[in-house]
Order: sequence, then C-alpha cells, then structure tokens
Amino acid sequence: MVCLCLASCADSPKTYYGAVIDTDGALDGQAIRMALHEQGRAQVRMEGEIAATCAKKGCWMDVVSGEDTVFVRFQDYGFFVPTEGVEGKRTVVEGEAFYDTLTVPMLKHYAEDAGEPQAFIDAIDTPELRLAFTATGVMIED
Repeated sequence: MVCLCLASCADSPKTYYGAVIDTDGALDGQAIRMALHEQGRAQVRMEGEIAATCAKKGCWMDVVSGEDTVFVRFQDYGFFVPTEGVEGKRTVVEGEAFYDTLTVPMLKHYAEDAGEPQAFIDAIDTPELRLAFTATGVMIED
C-alpha cells in the first residue's frame, strides 16, 4: 500500500510515503551512529539528502546524512518511493536504524536495481557493513 499525502508548509510542499510522520527533531548520520553504539538498534527519525532510489520499483533509497550514506528500505515493502527525480531532495525518514551486512548477492541485486553497468556488478566481490534503516514513513520535500 502506498500512501501519498501532499501537505503544504511555509517552506515547501512535502510528500509522504508510508506513515505520515513528524519531521521535527530528526538526527543526522553521526548522531544515529552514537545511538547505535550505545544500543545496537534505535527507533529514530533521520534527515538527509536522497542520493539514489531503486530504479526498478522504488523499494530502497540511499540517503546522505552528515558524513554517512544510509541504506533505507521500507517496512514489509508496504510502500515505495519514486524511482527517479528525487535525487538531491531533502528527506526525513522514521523507523529503525541498525548496522547491516549486505552480502555479495544482495549488493549485486541492488546494483542491478540501480541500473549499474554489468562490469560494475561483476566487480562486486566483498560484503559491506552499512548503516541501514527500515522506514515506517518517509517525507520528501518537493
């Protein structure tokens, strides 16, 4: 199920996917890393800039937040974000942050989703430990 709710504010219009979330008090990647150092997993709200989304279905996105690029997936694949046109836009996501090891097959799958060249995909040979996020709601500024 996709929930697309358009809300206007004084600064700019916002589109919500999944749950409509409060966008105040969002953390950056560094603050999330500190919370994870203490707890391992944390329910948080994160702010950043969209670097990429899944070009096939919109089932994931990379969000640059401070010095970190966070891999964001959506809870139970219950909603998706646009497959193009949102790169560089501000986003706030709410849900669970954690560290995740992406296996070589997973990395190749995500590279295929992103439309990477076959040579790039074939060169993937090492798993990655990444800062990850399972979002229950996403706001993207229009």
